[in-house]
Amino acid sequence: MASNIKIKTVEQLEELLVQDLAWRKKEMISLKILVEKDKVNEPILLRAGIALLCAHFEGFIKRASNCYVGYVSQQKKSYSELKENFTALKMEKEFKSCAKSDKHSVHKKLLILHKELLTKRFMEKYDENNPFISTHSNPSSAELEEILETIGIESDIFETKATYIDSSLLEKRHKVVHGERSDLDKQDFLITFKIIIDLVEEYKTLLVDAADNKKYMRGGVHGE
Repeated sequence: MASNIKIKTVEQLEELLVQDLAWRKKEMISLKILVEKDKVNEPILLRAGIALLCAHFEGFIKRASNCYVGYVSQQKKSYSELKENFTALKMEKEFKSCAKSDKHSVHKKLLILHKELLTKRFMEKYDENNPFISTHSNPSSAELEEILETIGIESDIFETKATYIDSSLLEKRHKVVHGERSDLDKQDFLITFKIIIDLVEEYKTLLVDAADNKKYMRGGVHGE
């Protein structure tokens, strides 16, 4: 299967996100049903469930964010038309090199590249093996807020659920994957399950809306 994906329309973007979310929701719902029915293996299922919730939450946010950037790239807009975050995304390697050097020649190259980019189009290929966005295996609320900054979307979607993301999901997930013995509460798992399901659905809608209303453009919702 080819690793490069072209997403040219909002409809294609939405279809990809719906398909990716469907199989994830199916697995999460199936495990939830097992947790509710199997009293004997409940402790094991709760531990497995927290790990699975976190994996699908992180996986969907990462893939959906990359699909969105891939869609924007296929619109073939110039960097000067797009929000500054796309220029920053393109210049990530240069920023890192500049941060490690105190040479003015290195700093000058950064400024020259920035000036040149403003005359070019953002047309980066979306390669699933080399994605634009990473969660760094740590989908904390702070990391998720940074992803929103990276793709240029303003939303408090993760801020309002920061406590559940960082404590009820991420902290417990870390204990499970590192082999620590900890008791998980069934009701807490069910609440976390609902929050994660709602969050991924809301995130899908957020990205489709941003694409449909051209929120990637400078100067307002419609780039006007």
